Order: sequence, then C-alpha cells, then structure tokens
Amino acid sequence: MSTRDPELTRLLTMELERHLVSLEQNAGNRDEGALEATRRTVHALKGSAGLAGEPELASAMQRLERRLREGEHAALEDIVETVKRAIRRLSAGQTAIDHAWPEPPPDLVPGILEPLLRSQYVAEIVDRLAQIDEALGSHVDAIDATSTIYRHIHTMKGAASAAGDEPMAWFCHGLEERLRNAASTRESATAALQEVASYRAVLGGLVDEPEAALAALRGLPARPRPPHRPSQRPSAWPDDETRTSETDATIRVSAQSVDRLLDHVGGIAVARERVAARVVRASSQARTLRRLRAELAEALRLIGPPRPWGAPAAALRRVERAAQTLAELGDELDHVSEQLEESDHALKDNAGAAKKLLSAMRQTPIRGMFARLSSAALAEARRTGRLLAIRTVGADEPIDRRLAEQLVEPCLQLARNAIAHGIETPDEREALGKPREATITFSARKIASRLVVTISDDGAGVDVSAVRARAVDSGVVTEVLAEAADDQTLLELLFLPGFSTRGQSPDLLAGRGIGLDITLASVQKLGGTIRLSSRPRWGFEARVDVPIETGLGTVLWVTAGGIEHALPALHTRGVRLNDGPEAERVPHLAACLDAANMDRAPYVVDLEVGLEVSSRLAVGVDAVGITEEVLVRELSPLLRGMGPFAGAIVRGDGSLRLALDVHALAPRLRALGRVPEGRVSEPPSRPPPGSRPPPSRPLV
Repeated sequence: MSTRDPELTRLLTMELERHLVSLEQNAGNRDEGALEATRRTVHALKGSAGLAGEPELASAMQRLERRLREGEHAALEDIVETVKRAIRRLSAGQTAIDHAWPEPPPDLVPGILEPLLRSQYVAEIVDRLAQIDEALGSHVDAIDATSTIYRHIHTMKGAASAAGDEPMAWFCHGLEERLRNAASTRESATAALQEVASYRAVLGGLVDEPEAALAALRGLPARPRPPHRPSQRPSAWPDDETRTSETDATIRVSAQSVDRLLDHVGGIAVARERVAARVVRASSQARTLRRLRAELAEALRLIGPPRPWGAPAAALRRVERAAQTLAELGDELDHVSEQLEESDHALKDNAGAAKKLLSAMRQTPIRGMFARLSSAALAEARRTGRLLAIRTVGADEPIDRRLAEQLVEPCLQLARNAIAHGIETPDEREALGKPREATITFSARKIASRLVVTISDDGAGVDVSAVRARAVDSGVVTEVLAEAADDQTLLELLFLPGFSTRGQSPDLLAGRGIGLDITLASVQKLGGTIRLSSRPRWGFEARVDVPIETGLGTVLWVTAGGIEHALPALHTRGVRLNDGPEAERVPHLAACLDAANMDRAPYVVDLEVGLEVSSRLAVGVDAVGITEEVLVRELSPLLRGMGPFAGAIVRGDGSLRLALDVHALAPRLRALGRVPEGRVSEPPSRPPPGSRPPPSRPLV
C-alpha cells in the first residue's frame, strides 16, 4: 500500500503481541514440533504484514519461514527478536522494520542451496558478473552501459530467487532500485556506474563467501553460522561426507523423465487436497458428535435419577453408554484430524520442494523460441515483399521448456499478423517518413511468478476511434461504456471473431483481429492473457502474459455480491476501509463480473497489474477474508469465456470457487471507473435495422 492504515496497523500489532507468547515458548524448545508450530505462525504473520502495508516485515517473515523449513533451530530466536522489534516500532508509530539498503536486515542469513541447482545457478551468476565487468570496462556511452548492467542485475535477482539465495536476491533488488532511474542523464548514469563498481566485490562475495559479505555490509567481523541438520534429507545422502563430496555432481536425465516426475508431483498435490478435505470433514464430524453427546447429557439431567415410577434404570444406562461412546468417538476424530493435518503439511512441503527442483531441471533460455519466431517472421517478410529487421531483448531469460513449446504457436501467429496486416510496404513507409526497413522486437522478462513475452512492431497500428465506432454500431458495448473506455479496453474487442473486418473495409483497422481469437484461446489454456496497445500509424504491441508455474498459488479471499472469489496475492497491494465522508467511488467487483449498479463497497483492494504507475487499480468488495495457499486448477473452455477467471479452486468442504485473472479484470475496472455513477446497467445500443447480430455477448 502507498499509505499505512492506522486500523490495520493496530490489528497487526495486536496479532504480533498475541503470538509473541507462543513464539517465546517455542524458542526454548528444540523438537520438530516447535519448528512446525512456529512455521505456521510465521506464515500467518507474513500474510498479515503484507495486508497491513508492512512489506519489509512480510519479507523478513518469508525469510524466517524458509529457515524453519530447512530445520534451522537458530531461526526461532531470530523470530522472537524480529517480532519484539516490530511491536516496539509499530507502537511508536514507526514502520515495523527500517533497514536502509545496503545494510542487511538482522534475519538475513545464507541458506543451503539445492545441490542439483547450485552448479547451474553459480555458473549463471558468474557469467553475469563477467558481463557486468565488461560493461564497466567498456568505452560505450554511460547511459547504455547502465541499462545493460541493470538488465544483468535484474536477471541475477531472478536467478537468486529461483535458487533460494536470499542474500543475493535482496542485494540485487536494492541495487536494481538504485539503477532504475539512473539512466535519465549522463551524469546520473556515470554516478550509477561508479556505485556498481564499488559494490562489485560484494556481488562476488555473496557467491563465494556469503557470510563474510553480509558481515562486511553490516560492518562486523564474519562469524561462522551455527550448523544445523535439515529435518529431512534425501536418502541418496547416507552421511554428511557423501553429501559434501557430491554437492556439485551432475547427471544426465531425459526430458521425458522430468515431465513424468512432474506429473507425479502434481498427483501428490491432488492427493494432498483430498487429505485437507478429510481434515475439514473430520473436524466437523467431531463437533457434531460432541453436540450430540451434550444433548444426551442434557436429556439425562432432565430425566433425573431412576425411580420406581419413572424412567427404567436399564434405559438410562444405555443412554449413558451411548453418551460415553459419542465422547470417545469425538476424541478419536479430533486425534485423526490432527494426524491428517500433519500429513497434509508434510505432503505440501515435500511436493513443493520436489516440484521446484524438477522445474529447475527443465529450464532453457528463451532465445531458442526467439530464433524460431525470427526465422518465421523473416520468411513471411520475404514472401510479402517487406523489408524487416529483428530485435530481441531478454533472450537469456530461463523458461520452462514445455512452456516455451506451448508459446511458440500463439507468438508465431502474432508475428505473422504484424507482418501481413500491420507493417507497410517499403514504398508506403518511405512515403510516411519511416525507414524502408521495418522492425519487429521480441522481448521477454519475468515479473515475480509470471513471464511477459512482447511482440511489437513499428507498422500502421490500429485506429482506436474506428474500433469505438464499430463497437457501438454492432451493439457490443453501450454508448456510455464506449465513450468512457480507454484505448486498451477497446483493443480487447479485437479478440472477438471477425470483429475488425465485419461490414467494413479490411484497411480500416489494418486487418487486425484475424486469428487473434484463436491466439487468445491458446494463451488462456496456459492460464495467461494477451494485452494489446497501439500507436496509430506508428506501431502495435501484443504482450503475452502467462504464469511461469501453474498449480499452487497464494490468494486473498474476497466476497462481492454474495459470492466468494480468490484474488492472486501477487497483485494485491493492500486492503483499506471505505466508509465515512472520505469514502471513494471505486468499481465494485460484482459490477465487473455482471452488469449491475452496486452500492459503494465497504472495502477497497488495491491492485498492481504491472510495473507502470498507470497499472495500479482499485476494486471494491463487500468482505475480505484470509490469504491462503491453494491449488488452482485449469478452467474448462466454457468457463474461460464467461469472465475474467484464471482457474478453479476446490475448497476443503468440496465447494468450488473461481480465481480471478487480474489482467483480464483490469480493462473492466478502467472502463467502469470512467462511467458516471448509476449508468452501468444501461442497455447496449441496438444495431441498425438489417445489420447482422453482434459476434458475441456484450463486453460488460
């Protein structure tokens, strides 16, 4: 959140104080049960800190949770100190944690990297450091050198996060922030290069001697980290000596074997869901048995003791035995529920670790996919008589091999569409004052757990005003929404089959929209979406946004219009109250999903769809629940076309909930934010008599 809400801060302080007692008790306990109990508490505090607008505290809790998962008992004392410090600062009206980069937070310590990942990760970091050294020693323009180093630092941060090297990820994040705006002037770029050169030794030290590097940043002598033994280690390591000698060993594994193993891990995750559902049912049954036992006890009290003229003694004894049996069954169900919950957590941790390890084995640079796209684009350009240059950005980004194969076809369609219907002939470009040779740029970058592949050209673009007129004429949207909608919202209409060419000349919209519906369907099957942007007569851009990993994800539960939905926590910046004279008018989630006029929502969820300031949005909801890690299943084709949904979630009680796709929700939020209050449900315009019906249902 951009501002801290006093009420949320007070609630966070109360929660920290409530958990402090149990955390102090567990800090003196060295068994595995204390680690697991503390891990659950830290996981809950991590989510609460994020919602209360304390990202540094949330990051600290995430690091401490990772140390607990590795079985490090020393983390218990660090957790207590972190919580105490946060309580003191919050009570004094300060932020929970205030450590200015490059001073490392007290809880930041090196972790043990996965053996099979370490060699690949170290090789990647060493290669990036060599390229940074080359940029620092080159004679190129300072602004260009700063941009180059910024890309390398960003890639190093992503690689460190994937490998679990938190000190490197933290330091690269801070250095990246210093470089982000440094390329605006030559003076600032030169100063940034000098700063990178001064920290170059720290980057190398975080690879070779992370303890010493962190100690140097803190201004302290390096101290050895207390040894700890992970709670579970692979059976392939019979003792520590074997583990140490084989840390950097590598083996050759077929891609098919990795695919099959990942499928099995997915099956484990499904089995874990069933265990979690059984936990919920067992707890419910235990509560029912205890209620029945209480009712029998109350019946016995009302009947009273056996009397010659009253209830027979034998019947009362049978009722007493039944009540005792119910009590024993309730206790047994409680015990079974606890055991199932422990199994659920063990399955979850093991399946997550195995999936992370196997996914890393299936990584490949995206340059291979870019090479295929470039070859196809150049061939299409030669066939149609266009002159074309190819530019690539982020070709070294690692990507899952299977995801790369699935992205080839939709990206090929977007590239062919750009050449066939967007890029002008050399003579036309020259007449417009453009270079005779057109340029298509393929770029890739990772944003948290998502991959964004961009295909952009400097061709004719799309006339958005023509899209608006066509949308109103065909009755796809109302006149009110068409007037209020921004360019990006209107460009979404190009995904409707035949929308861009129906009833008018293909030149009006430069032929855009041909095959885009098929392309979008292919990307949606991957859980992603496509966002379009255009500069009429100067270029068109399609951004393919897909999740890097499907399956497990952290969501925030919200309720709108009486229906519960899941918002990806990754895009949630915070929650705030929306009442009193300062209440804002923000689009209601229920109105985004079904055209209706809604009252002002009592809660506002701030969303962040991208890196740009313009991508920060807000949505109103009726109630806010907890954050939870869940398994998001793929939607059926029917449900994918019914709204901005990313997947389905099966709750522990067997009920079904839908996860929202924030990228698909964003255009609706922007459009409704511009519509005058009380006019959302205005019916769409009718098409002229004799015209064909619209190709799809209304957009909103």
